[in-house]
Amino acid sequence: MVGVTVDTFHIWWDPDAFAQIARAGREGRLATYQVCDWATPLPADVLLSRHYPGDGVIDFGSFTRAVEATGYDRDIEVEIFNADIWAAPFEEVVRRTAESFASSVQPFLATVDSSL
Repeated sequence: MVGVTVDTFHIWWDPDAFAQIARAGREGRLATYQVCDWATPLPADVLLSRHYPGDGVIDFGSFTRAVEATGYDRDIEVEIFNADIWAAPFEEVVRRTAESFASSVQPFLATVDSSL
């Protein structure tokens, strides 16, 4: 069986995304949930235009609820491919990543481990 990655960057615009997430969940195929945001203007290499959650147009509430509704309870990856972010100081990137996750994704999680 092939695992499915719910990658918000690649599916946020698809009107069938939520039905497909539910289907993958029913089939026990969800492997991981990856979050990052989509914002314009896009650079020449579109794959390097991923932003911190909350800095673009993706509705993380809807996606997070849809993923959790399948029973998925594993890791959520913040996947940022962006040369400007990579060039920033490491401590700033870590801080911004944690803050953006906390404000854009975490509020929609059914259960939150406060020890993290």
